[in-house]
Amino acid sequence: MPATQPTPGIDTAATIEAVIADALQRLRQLGAYIDAHQDALSTAELARLLAVHGENAARLGRLLRDARALSGAAGDGLLDAIGKALDEIATQLGVEL
Repeated sequence: MPATQPTPGIDTAATIEAVIADALQRLRQLGAYIDAHQDALSTAELARLLAVHGENAARLGRLLRDARALSGAAGDGLLDAIGKALDEIATQLGVEL
């Protein structure tokens, strides 16, 4: 199988943190644009911009979730929750785990 070549114009060294920072900056820019121009926009234009803003916010949320999973922090939170649940069960049953 031949080696894949990087796509021209794509920064292959970009980290997920850099992508998140860029997405957040663009989300803020779009929000500022909407705020500054909402009176001049038609209802259809405003609705479309708000839809794009919502889609971008959802993408940003997924990126943040993915970054947390990649960092291992998500697993730590799950282990903490399991530990607390086991402690509670042990207390209710009067046993030591």
